[in-house]
Amino acid sequence: MERGEDVPLAGVWRCLRSAGVVVATCVAAVLALPAGPVSASPPVSGRFFGMHVSGLPAAFPQATFGTVNLTTNGVYWPDLETSSGVFDFSHLDAVVQAAQEHGAKPLLVLGQTPSFHSTTPDSTNVRSSMPEMAAWRTYVWNVVNRYGSSIDYQIWPEPNAAWNFIGTKHQLAQLVVSASHIIHSLAPHAIVASPALVVRRPVQRRWMDEFFATRVGGKPVGGSVDAVALDAYALEDGTPEDSYAIIEKARRILLAHHVSAPIWNVEINYGVLGGHAPTTYRYSDRKQASYVLRNDVLDAAAGVQRVDWLGWFPFPQASIQFVEADGVTPTPAAAALDLARTWLIHQHVRSCAPDRRNVWTCRLTQAGRDSWIYWVPEGRAHITTPRGSRRVQTVTGDVTATRAGKRIVVTSAPIRVYH
Repeated sequence: MERGEDVPLAGVWRCLRSAGVVVATCVAAVLALPAGPVSASPPVSGRFFGMHVSGLPAAFPQATFGTVNLTTNGVYWPDLETSSGVFDFSHLDAVVQAAQEHGAKPLLVLGQTPSFHSTTPDSTNVRSSMPEMAAWRTYVWNVVNRYGSSIDYQIWPEPNAAWNFIGTKHQLAQLVVSASHIIHSLAPHAIVASPALVVRRPVQRRWMDEFFATRVGGKPVGGSVDAVALDAYALEDGTPEDSYAIIEKARRILLAHHVSAPIWNVEINYGVLGGHAPTTYRYSDRKQASYVLRNDVLDAAAGVQRVDWLGWFPFPQASIQFVEADGVTPTPAAAALDLARTWLIHQHVRSCAPDRRNVWTCRLTQAGRDSWIYWVPEGRAHITTPRGSRRVQTVTGDVTATRAGKRIVVTSAPIRVYH
């Protein structure tokens, strides 16, 4: 497993100062280096905490979120343009209003193609087909003219997953560039996110690499987005540490293509088999809570600026459930999400890495005061509390007193040690 930070640019500069070395050789050499521990992430904002909420506008979660992902709300292009040139925004209006009334900024996914605007209308999977460019621009203009900068915009859902987009990478890049131009013109304060890319398998990361190598009008497609959207799922039996490693692999791809936009993790859960198959991985409440905390701490450490969990509804395709079968009652995983917010909001994650025993230590700083989060992915280990330690908080929220230099047990359920 890889772990670590962005590729150190200082290594590139040292390489370039060597006589007779070309840029590509230097970049390739540095990309091959093992990564070190993450350091100095930006402070975690309220927009970091996001959720897919299919129940909008009827009900908002019993939790605090800064962002809401509208992937599951039935607001793709064919849902809005009901016949050629006829738009119905009534449902989207209600969804957006409900999110905003709770202080959450919506992210609308632009895409999927109405059959009457497809370049291949006889396709068996017409919603995944390439649209006519004039119709695409009209659709994007209508949406952005209505909502402006009050929402953010992602271009297309998971185009590198099976059957989600059956055009070429260059065609997708054309959609991104044209939509970005319209959004930046009409809504200069809105964020344009790239297509959400699945990256858990090597073939999907190769697709990502090839997509960001694409140019439109001589310019790289990565220059047209303000954020890079990833669906940073681990493999079916993967852990938050695996997801973290996958994000770092994706970051290396972005660096190789000079893409500096921040990463958004716009869809995450665990135990996911793929497609619509119900998961066979049944996690205990304790394990679910542990994974929620570990995922959010690691994403913050990696500099990810937004994490959208899927989702606030019963979800048999995943192992982490935020509501009970009634679709309303929060679970221990939801409580862990609230605790993650308490632990992370406004914090800088200064470092986050495992030691030789695979004990993870993450140092957080706010207003000059440090705190530390510890866990081990499996089993048990001991740590010695650092200088300034006064209290320990567990994954259940319980707080006990401690002191500097005390030897305490850590397990897969993270603990926070603070003043």
